[in-house]
Amino acid sequence: ALAPSACPRCMTASPRAGSSKTRGVGPAQQMRGAESAACGAAGTAAMAAVAALGLRWSAPTVQAWVAPGARSPVGQGQGQGQGQGQGQLRLSRGLGESPASLSPGVSASTARASAAALVVLMAGGSFSRRARASLGRKQKARQARQARQLRLAAALQEEKQAWIGDNPANQWPAGKPVYTVDYPEEYDRKDPVGSFERVGKKIIEELVSELPEFYEMPQKEIDWVTRSLNYNTQGGKMNRGLIVVETGVELMTHQGLTPTNRDLNRFAVLGWAVELLQACMLMADDMMDGSLTRRGQPCWYKLPDVGLLNTNDFLMVEMMLYKVIKRHFGQEPYFPWLIDTVLETTFQTECGQLLDSICANCTLEELDTTRWELIVKYKTAFYSFYLPVALSMLVCGIRDPKVFDIARDCLLRMGIYFQAQDDYLDAFAPPEVLGKVGTDIADKKCSWLFAHAYHDYADEEAKALLDKYYGKCEVNTEEEEMIKTLYKKLGLPELFTEYEERTVKDLEAFRSEIEKAGLPWSIFDRFFKLIFKRRK
Repeated sequence: ALAPSACPRCMTASPRAGSSKTRGVGPAQQMRGAESAACGAAGTAAMAAVAALGLRWSAPTVQAWVAPGARSPVGQGQGQGQGQGQGQLRLSRGLGESPASLSPGVSASTARASAAALVVLMAGGSFSRRARASLGRKQKARQARQARQLRLAAALQEEKQAWIGDNPANQWPAGKPVYTVDYPEEYDRKDPVGSFERVGKKIIEELVSELPEFYEMPQKEIDWVTRSLNYNTQGGKMNRGLIVVETGVELMTHQGLTPTNRDLNRFAVLGWAVELLQACMLMADDMMDGSLTRRGQPCWYKLPDVGLLNTNDFLMVEMMLYKVIKRHFGQEPYFPWLIDTVLETTFQTECGQLLDSICANCTLEELDTTRWELIVKYKTAFYSFYLPVALSMLVCGIRDPKVFDIARDCLLRMGIYFQAQDDYLDAFAPPEVLGKVGTDIADKKCSWLFAHAYHDYADEEAKALLDKYYGKCEVNTEEEEMIKTLYKKLGLPELFTEYEERTVKDLEAFRSEIEKAGLPWSIFDRFFKLIFKRRK
């Protein structure tokens, strides 16, 4: 670093008061008296600003533009970003010289702002109060990012040392376990759906490839498993899986990191683990509810050659999600946490399924809004909303339970709203739009519509109609239509609109807590926009 009196404009030592000598070459050689003293003062002030930003001067060779409008050297790589003409300097951090680069924690916008500030000082100007405040905020933000990165790196390094290796009880036959560590195919963020679908097809290929070698499965059964996986996992909206990828990207960006192609593919793998869980849940739920269609085609169990074989099929799909996680994350120290999170979420979902299924043995008086919220919280909200975000948080190194708590609270509220939508669409969305035939009325479901109608808005006559036909009529019958007409007469569509508007305000109230916990609000905002006012 240069001496405190060095001039950044000409990179010479400015003459001190009473001195007639100058050193070096450049415009300062032409300065005399007060002009040279002013140049030296500007240099001292400029270097003070550099020190405040946590930077230092490099060697006297001048290489990077600081003039207004100059191209920032940040991220251009070694030897690039060199300007022409006067007014150049290079800033670096750490030991030694770092040509044409700043520390990872300094953004291009910060570099440009800093450079512009130095030009002001070198010209003999001064910072305004707003400019000083802006520099202070940028410095604090950069320091906070660097602190997060250091904590994350330390935590991940400590976890790696705790990994105990492969389970010796499961290394038969020879060759197990198999891990996927390379991801040569590009994950194109400009085509998120296409890239995600490609990963899904690759996962099915991996799962099927293990069956003959490790499980001695004949070709007929292999073909059956392949058909089941393709039929039940493809063709959906894939929102749950895509959210895993988007959450991972947002978290890494918030941490000051850039997701690599490997990161993107692995987030997509976890997304497909969630999609596999969704598939097995729907396969079981459709058979339990007697549903007819799913995603615009007959439910898997309704196919003539499937029937009760669906019971084993949905169990196999569930087990395969754990195989997917093991194959891609089995060597990671946080692998047990991924498995534990999925196991806990699956059990929570099964609790919700019990609450839902046992409604067949309940009286209509028992099907109230309290039971409804309990059902949807456990049956839908945990696995559809909390799980996708929680998995990415674990991979990105978040370990504070309090951060998970605030994320969970917000996401469960979102999931409850989602199921209210589902109940509303089951009654009023056309089957060709919804992709399935609504069966809540015939199945005697504790739905958002019924719970509010029966307990909050129905008079004696309306209750008598519901007592007579709810859960006792068939799909697409006159009796079912009478109940839907009653819902409209009681003003439930208008009530649902009010509920939507209230939910928006409730979720917005979480924003400050989410950001205070160190999470980007964009994750939750994007998730909600995917479902708000959906029609299928």
